Amino acid sequence: MAFTEPEAKVLGTLSDLDPHQALTVRQLCRATGLTETTIHRALLRLSRTGLAVGTLQGLARWRCTDRGRLAITRPVYRDYAGTRP
Repeated sequence: MAFTEPEAKVLGTLSDLDPHQALTVRQLCRATGLTETTIHRALLRLSRTGLAVGTLQGLARWRCTDRGRLAITRPVYRDYAGTRP
């Protein structure tokens, strides 16, 4: 699956977290510079494909799955991985 630039930015940001950490949409907006609408669209596609999952702890938070961590390590996406929020 090829990622759009917003999807790659979101997944790259989430993949850089510790496996038990998660971010809200607002935190993802600050980390990536993307709008909430863009983040929501990216998360919808990433969650439908099993690359990100939402948690229901207080505010909805999002984390990367193991499959998502593997997908973002592909050479074409190296510019998006490893960018801590």
